[in-house]
Amino acid sequence: MERPRSVVNRIALAAVGVSTLLAGALLVATDGSVAAHLPTWWPAVRPDGALLDRAALSGPRAPAWWSVGVMTGSAAASCLLALWCVSQFRDGTRARLPLPVPDGALRTRALADVLNSRTASVSGIARSHTRVRSARRGRLHVRLRVRLWPDATPATVLTAVDALMAEAEAAVTPYRLVTRVHFSAHAHRSPHVR
Repeated sequence: MERPRSVVNRIALAAVGVSTLLAGALLVATDGSVAAHLPTWWPAVRPDGALLDRAALSGPRAPAWWSVGVMTGSAAASCLLALWCVSQFRDGTRARLPLPVPDGALRTRALADVLNSRTASVSGIARSHTRVRSARRGRLHVRLRVRLWPDATPATVLTAVDALMAEAEAAVTPYRLVTRVHFSAHAHRSPHVR
């Protein structure tokens, strides 16, 4: 199952897409060449008229609650959209992950720091950056960005990193590590000719 934030985003995009499609279909249907082929229940627009004329708009505006209702609804929608926008910037990480040991918990930041220091100590690695994210359905997502020395062999370094990740997965037993490693390398300095 996908993360709830992703599901909500897809539902919101689908709703906006469907409403835009319906609005476009309504505008296309007002064209004279299309209007002749529409069913009888479809709202007809006079060739010299507008889609929403003043008489049609004055009906809903007549009650006294109209202005208050529109302003309240607009303010509520704006607040909800602002909260939704702010929630998109959350990282999705949980500060503590429960372990099966009594009163045991693991901080994802501490795990990232340990993995980063252990990865940086592997021969052939100039520096590394580690990020540990969400533990959903028993998974921890680990992203490693590793910068290699120019003379390092990626296959040798990857074998050492794989052994390190196997050790880390044994340490966080109820969780499974899903690891992505991104390699980059320092360029050889070319000699300057004078």
